[in-house]
Amino acid sequence: MSKITLSRNDFQAFWSVSIRYYELDPQGVVHNANYVSFFDEAITGYFKYVNYDYWTDIEETRKDFHTVQIKVQYNKPLQYGHEIEIGTKIKEIGNSSITWVMGMFLKDSDELVSSCEAVHVYTDQTTMKPTPITEDLKEKLQFN
Repeated sequence: MSKITLSRNDFQAFWSVSIRYYELDPQGVVHNANYVSFFDEAITGYFKYVNYDYWTDIEETRKDFHTVQIKVQYNKPLQYGHEIEIGTKIKEIGNSSITWVMGMFLKDSDELVSSCEAVHVYTDQTTMKPTPITEDLKEKLQFN
């Protein structure tokens, strides 16, 4: 498996958090599953960054994004009190899927702590089947 390399300059949208005590495992480092939670929150932060009203859109369209794949690379353990920033961007938007790329950095540092690639599928909440992402939504989610 090849190592993912990202830098802060690869991103415009960032989400920040401080590591809390309850996110640690018995070894005193952030439990690996919590990284996925952080990355998920960063995507929600991205929605805010591009002014996409995620919750209203779900209510109006009855469609939502479902996670179908997550790949996480761990470069450095995080400990209580560490402050992190996660850069988030869209790698690709397909017919019904979005591929996200995220880089987790220590605050005020270029050190890549972890990275993630996640795939979401836009799904009709009534039928629970994939549905096309509209051109309007694609435009809302992307920026230059």
